[in-house]
Formats: sequence, C-alpha cells, structure tokens
Amino acid sequence: MTARIEWRTKSAGADALLFVGDYGEASDTVLKTWDADATRLADFLNDMDDMDTVFTGLETDVDHRDPEASGKLVLVRSTEGDVLYVDPELYWDGIYYWFRKHGVDPHPPLGHKKN
Repeated sequence: MTARIEWRTKSAGADALLFVGDYGEASDTVLKTWDADATRLADFLNDMDDMDTVFTGLETDVDHRDPEASGKLVLVRSTEGDVLYVDPELYWDGIYYWFRKHGVDPHPPLGHKKN
C-alpha cells in the first residue's frame, strides 16, 4: 500500500495521526506519529499542509510500529491527500467530539474575495 496518514482512535479524545509506509519488508510500519488535537485534525481533514511526511528514519520505537496498536481506523489519506478509507460511524463520532460539541467547524470557510 502507498504511504499514508491514518487517523486512529482508542476512545473519544484518545486519537492519533500516524504516518505509515514501507520500512524494510513491512508495508505498514508506523514511521511517525502525532497526538491528535482539533488543530492537527482540521489540517489533516482539509489540506495536510502541516503534516511533515519527509522520511528521514523511524521516529517510533519498536513497540509502536504496528498501526493496529493505536486503535480503530477512522480515516486514511494518501500523502497526496486522496481519501483511501473512512469508517463513517467513527468519523462522525470524531467530528462531534473534536469540533461540533465545541461549536467549531472542521472545514472553515476559505474567505473568498469578492470582485
């Protein structure tokens, strides 16, 4: 499978974003992790500008290289931004927890200029 970023959850608020890719013979090694928060998730959901996916070496210890250890899979995007997988129930639960219950939209308006 292609290099990707996965949103995973263990429970409400116990979420993580994982950069997963090839390492040696394994095609699903966690190369880098980020703790999830509303700002990081909004970036992941919208444009992934702040998701550093430059691979310079493993940043995870051996006990955290299996993506399954980080919980249930919510959403997967390729490093180019294509959505590869989404679990609708977990996705909307996460959107509620991180954004809606705080009155925040995970997809803020772009603020287009009028001519």
